Amino acid sequence: MKTLKFIILMVCCSAFFACSEDDAELCSAYVDMNTTDYLRKNQFQIFTMSLELFEKAGYLDLLDKEGVTVFMPTNYSIKHYLAQKTALLQEETGNENLEYTFDDLIADLPQVGDSLKMYIVDQKINRSDLEQMSGESVTVECMLGCEMNIRLKQSKLYTEWVPNSVNKYLYYTFIINGLDPDTGTVPVEDKDVTNYCQTSGLITKTGILHVLRDEHPLFFNRYEYK
Repeated sequence: MKTLKFIILMVCCSAFFACSEDDAELCSAYVDMNTTDYLRKNQFQIFTMSLELFEKAGYLDLLDKEGVTVFMPTNYSIKHYLAQKTALLQEETGNENLEYTFDDLIADLPQVGDSLKMYIVDQKINRSDLEQMSGESVTVECMLGCEMNIRLKQSKLYTEWVPNSVNKYLYYTFIINGLDPDTGTVPVEDKDVTNYCQTSGLITKTGILHVLRDEHPLFFNRYEYK
């Protein structure tokens, strides 16, 4: 099912902007729209809940601020978070009938809404910028004020059956107590939370847009449920 969803996503992607030959799964092109307008016009409507969260939190205008980079979560990320919160609520209360809903999340925005600013960086950072840097990695401060790492990383994800095919995915990482080293062990409580982008490099009239994978847990929540 995940493979099918990925294929559908790429069909949608190719319908709007051209893909590079070296990284066929990652697309880059200019769109003559503001970031929010483009997200609203997505034909699969996978950003409706995300946009509503930003709007209800009072941060919708930040997505269209001139010169920003947006790492946008999809509706699926929000649904994953709701499932996490539901499992945690049931675990804490012992009541399997309780459910944490999208309305509950809206109601909790006064407490958690600021975390949406984790997804916005107040400067333009595109794939081409990283490709010109040594190590193809940069650590920046997001609008929430915490450090995030943006990195290009080689992967055989989704192309493991294709000979001589190694693509570069864009990763967005929430840094916890310093960036994790590439080798060695890190205590669980200090382990960074990283997610790759399923689409990257969209250039809008106001900035740069990258879309996080559907499985990304909102707010980089690490709680696991069964």
